[in-house]
Parts: sequence; structure tokens; C-alpha cells
Amino acid sequence: MTLLPVTGAFSVTAVYGQKGSLWRDGHKGIDFAADDRRVYATCNGTVRLVAFDEGGWGQYISIGDDKGRRHVFCHLVKGSVKVKAGDAVTPLTVIGTMGETGNATGVHLHYQLQQGTDIIDPTEYLGIPNRTGSYHSKDFEEGAGMAYKDDAAIPDWARDAVGTVTDKGLMVGDDQGNFNPNEPVTRAELAVILARLQKD
Repeated sequence: MTLLPVTGAFSVTAVYGQKGSLWRDGHKGIDFAADDRRVYATCNGTVRLVAFDEGGWGQYISIGDDKGRRHVFCHLVKGSVKVKAGDAVTPLTVIGTMGETGNATGVHLHYQLQQGTDIIDPTEYLGIPNRTGSYHSKDFEEGAGMAYKDDAAIPDWARDAVGTVTDKGLMVGDDQGNFNPNEPVTRAELAVILARLQKD
């Protein structure tokens, strides 16, 4: 299980804080695109609002959790919402279908996280990098190992091996949370890896 609002292969098409013609003051959430268009709740919580905003969020749902956070899911297909205000949800609850209602340029989910009146970066909560790219939900499941900030730089053919050495504690990245897949391994770093192996 993950805290992601999508499952399977997905893309992050716009990141939190991204600036451009669509977001002069910075993008206030994360945009997801996926072949599986089902949208899941991202917390254990209660549906606060189901509404339609023609010129902005389109069909959207707001869910509150026990930490006072507000999880907002925007641009859903009109009529696809499977929950109503007052419903209890979990991360296994399908709440609607990804669409392009409201002010949208294509099919996607805009996910936004708020703490009180503050809009906050949702990537730390979701456990994903704040970076555009292609991903798979299985890489962010509980027990799947940490997600590195430079995860998108890790080639697909190496992902399983990186996950294995991370889970075993053999290679855990740098102090900034990067794996640095293209950097050479020094003799000192190799000595640390070999010493860790001998402890197993």
C-alpha cells in the first residue's frame, strides 16, 4: 500500500513550486497522469467536500485527516465521484476518476495538500521526489526502501538492485537523500560496503 493517489505506472507532469505561464506564483500541488485513471484517497480521513469549480479545479474532492491536513483532488471526471461528504476513507478507497474538468489542459490529477491555511509541498508526505518523470507505485510501497531525490536518474534496469542494496543497508545514498547513480565509488566507500556485507 502507498499514500499515492494513483496506482501502477504514472508520470509526474508538474511539480510543486514550478513556475510558468500557468503558475505565475508557483504550482501549488503535484500533477499526476496515469493509464489507470482511478484516484485513491491519500490518507485515513473524512470527506469534507465534493464540489464543482467550472473555471478552476473542476470536479474536486476535499478530504480532512486527523493531523488537520486537507487533501484536495482536482479535475476529476464529472459524475465519477464515488464518495460523499461525511464518508470515511482509507488509502485503499477509490474516490473518483482522473479527468480534465475545470481549468485543465489535458487528463490529469492535480493533488494539493494544505495544513490549516498554508499550502505545503506534498512530496514529503507522499514519499516521492519533487521532480517530473515516470515512476511506478510499487517503488513507493511500504517496505519498498527509501525514495531518493534523484530517483529519476536511476536507470530502469538498475532499480531492483538499488532497492535491494538500500533495503539491506549496504548503500544508503548521501546526506541530501540522493543515490548519485552516475558517480564513481571510491575505495573508502567500497570498504564500507564490504564491511557491511561481513555483518550479514
